[in-house]
Amino acid sequence: MADDYGYINARIKMMRTALLDGRVLDSLLGAQTYPEFLRLLSESPLASDLTAATAQGAGLPELDRGLSKNFFHSAAKVYSFADGVPKKEIGVLLQKWDLVNLKSLARGLTAGRGAQAVEASLIPGGTLPMTTLTAALQGGDLASAATALSLTGHPLVAAFREGVSSYNSTGNLLDLEVALDQAYYRNALKVAQDTALQRYLSREVDITNALTARTLRGLTAAPALFVVGGRDIDAATFARLQSGDPSGAGDMSAIMEAPTLEEAERTARKLLDVAARNAAAGDPLGVGVAIDFLRRKEQEIAKLRLMARGKFYNVPTEQIRQEVAEA
Repeated sequence: MADDYGYINARIKMMRTALLDGRVLDSLLGAQTYPEFLRLLSESPLASDLTAATAQGAGLPELDRGLSKNFFHSAAKVYSFADGVPKKEIGVLLQKWDLVNLKSLARGLTAGRGAQAVEASLIPGGTLPMTTLTAALQGGDLASAATALSLTGHPLVAAFREGVSSYNSTGNLLDLEVALDQAYYRNALKVAQDTALQRYLSREVDITNALTARTLRGLTAAPALFVVGGRDIDAATFARLQSGDPSGAGDMSAIMEAPTLEEAERTARKLLDVAARNAAAGDPLGVGVAIDFLRRKEQEIAKLRLMARGKFYNVPTEQIRQEVAEA
């Protein structure tokens, strides 16, 4: 392990050569059948994690588990390179998937989805073990999940408990999700000593606030749902965006002006992609390289999931191509 980014980034750049390039992705898109798609994928650098997916009788669940395993191995490997301050900063990046997983857990439980279905939606790339998240699902409700998670000492657990309490009072899941956002970014910005990481996290906060303001547009002001830490959207701008006025939000206005929530989320993902690339370009000797690699790996797995479903259900290739381009 190392406490300087010179060594860490050299290792990450070697890992980056294993990411699937446009030529490989085009080859996968060109597969005529799902078995052919699997065969081509099994010839890629992901092959060692996809053994179960290519077994006789295997389907999409086995492939999803293999892709999740590959993402977990990549994230864990990046984390293993670091020590000291870099380990804390990369750990903050990995905790983003803890945030995503806790939200997925809450959405699944409140929607009454079965434990198996919720578990399939989780991303094993954070610092909360999958065994812990699975145990949190077993009680079948938010209160039981909060109790199971409280044993971990994770920095987001207290916010999860408070969010559950708010949800029980209001019946609004957004209260719980924003409580998690606020706790994550509060802790992450406290840990971030690298300027590039602070800039990237602030960008994420602005995007989070823009999406929340869009969801609340036209409703009574809800300042408690504002996340502190952004650069372009302060509390006053958040209130203005919520009222329906997109002025003063810079390029975040594209999220507000998107015709549908799906398009707004797509715009948000593109803004994050650009922010990650900028972090790597502007900070080649710091955490920016890790930010960009983890973002690229996340996108790679998301695209492969979309392709797999398209091939499995015989969706026309051009439609799959369009969906992948917009992912």
